[in-house]
Amino acid sequence: MTDDNIKAISLVFEYDFNRQKTSGRIWGKKGYRSKDFIFEYSAASFATFAHHNSKFYHEVLTDDRDLLLKKISKYDVDWSHFHIIEDKDKIREWKTHRYCFYPAMMHLGLYKNEKCQLLKLDNDLECLGNLNSIKNSNDYLFWKFERDVSSGRDYWGESYAARLSFGTDNFPLYNMGVLGFPKGNKASLINQMISRGIEMSEVDISTVVRFREDPSLTSKIWSCSEQTAYCYVMFEKKLNVRTVDDLINHHCYGDDAKENCIKSAKFLRKD
Repeated sequence: MTDDNIKAISLVFEYDFNRQKTSGRIWGKKGYRSKDFIFEYSAASFATFAHHNSKFYHEVLTDDRDLLLKKISKYDVDWSHFHIIEDKDKIREWKTHRYCFYPAMMHLGLYKNEKCQLLKLDNDLECLGNLNSIKNSNDYLFWKFERDVSSGRDYWGESYAARLSFGTDNFPLYNMGVLGFPKGNKASLINQMISRGIEMSEVDISTVVRFREDPSLTSKIWSCSEQTAYCYVMFEKKLNVRTVDDLINHHCYGDDAKENCIKSAKFLRKD
């Protein structure tokens, strides 16, 4: 039996590294490395959630079910509440969009009509313990507060894109490695979040954006448009936000961060 009050969702697929680079994520290939590595750290991440939370319903959409099954089989946890859905065609279609995180937005949109509590989990997280304290929460959940958008560096392009899209950059930015919605109708909100994310990704930031790693490169797209836009919608609607970095770690900072995701689940491996 699963916990019917909360549904966790994740997305795992082979990234288009060229699309990531043109979307402003120029370190993508160095950090994500390969399809095999993406599926390896994803399985490690999911194992930590299964280990700490019995009856935790977790649904994953992927373009390679067999590979994900192979990777999760390395971990000695109860996978009976872990469900894998494969849809190669859908993910392939999403990947043709110019913005590399368009698939993530479309994936969230698949669940907009869910009435239960919804928890979107990135595939590079480490669950630190039982999640009972967030079940039935009336707050909107993010991983952690990072900064105000207006405090970011001009050459990132984020503030510029926010001002053109929303008329302001004066709002808080949360890291959405975790994104949670309370029970109830959420379709209108999710539709607006996705629409704003696409809108922000269409702002040409090439006149301001610069990369210290390679000054010769530029990009037209703010690389985290969906995250910034989602935060703006939450701010605009004055929704109550709660952070969960005390319960979940997000291995997202640094080129070797995904290795730490694998290391965090090493104690659960069968070998």
